[in-house]
Amino acid sequence: SIIQPRPTIMTSLRSKAIFLGAASCIIISRPYDITAFTFTSPTIAPSTVKSRAARSTLFALKKNRVIVDLTNIPESGSGNLLEKVFTGGSFENDSASTLVEAAKIASKIKSTKDLGWAKPPKRRGNTKPRHRAWGGESELPVQSKPNYDESNEKCVEKWLTIEDFCAKTKSSGPAADAAFVALAGGAKYAEREVCEEVVMQWRSGGDSKGGRGGGQFNEAAFEKSVKAGRVALFTGWGSFLSITTFFATCILFPTNPASKYFESLIEKALQ
Repeated sequence: SIIQPRPTIMTSLRSKAIFLGAASCIIISRPYDITAFTFTSPTIAPSTVKSRAARSTLFALKKNRVIVDLTNIPESGSGNLLEKVFTGGSFENDSASTLVEAAKIASKIKSTKDLGWAKPPKRRGNTKPRHRAWGGESELPVQSKPNYDESNEKCVEKWLTIEDFCAKTKSSGPAADAAFVALAGGAKYAEREVCEEVVMQWRSGGDSKGGRGGGQFNEAAFEKSVKAGRVALFTGWGSFLSITTFFATCILFPTNPASKYFESLIEKALQ
C-alpha cells in the first residue's frame, strides 16, 4: 500500500491563510450602514448638569460618574437603535393597529397600475433585487443603473421602491412598511410580476390580468402575505448574521473544532 505523506508545515500554513482570508472577505464584503445602528447621546452643558432639568435626561453626571436613567430610554422616532433599520413594520408598540392601518393602505391597491406600472409589462430580466442583508441595502433599483433606457424594446421592467410606494399610496410610517414588505419580502425593491401575484391574493376570486383581482379585499390574505414577507426579511438577516458570526469566531478562536474541520478540508484540496 502507498503511504500518503503528511501535510507539510507550509501546506498547513497555506490552508490557514486561505481559510482566514475567505472568512475575512465574507465578513467585510457587505457594506454596513453604520448610522443604522448608532444614536447620538445628548450633550449636557455644565450649567445644565447642575440644574434639575439634567435629572430628566437619559444621561446625567453625578460625582464624576455617568448615570443612566432607564425610565427615559428613547422610543421609536426619537433616535432609537432600530429607527433607521427596515423591519417591515415589526417591533411596534401597537402591532395590531399597525397591521390594521397597513390593511387600509393595501385595500386601496386595486391593481399594479396603482403602484405606478401603467404601461404594458416589459420583460422581467435576469437580475432580481437582492436581499437587504446580502447587499440589497446598498443596491440601486434597476431603473437607476447605467444604460437603463425605457425606450429600448429590450428594456427590463423597473422595480418598485419604498419611496415610490409611499408616494403612490399616500402613506408613510410603520403601516406603509408593513404593506410594502408583503410585496417585496426581504428585498429592498419589489418586482412587477411579484406584485401582481400578491395583489391578486389580496383580492378573493378574479383573474390576475394586469395584477387586478375581481373580488373584495381579503384582509386575511393580506395579513398572511405580510407575515410571509417578514419571515423572508428576518430569515435572510438571520442567515447573514449566523454565517458572519461563525467565520468571525473562526478568526478569533482558530483552534475551535469547526475551524479545524474547514482547515482540514482546505488541506485535502491543496494536496
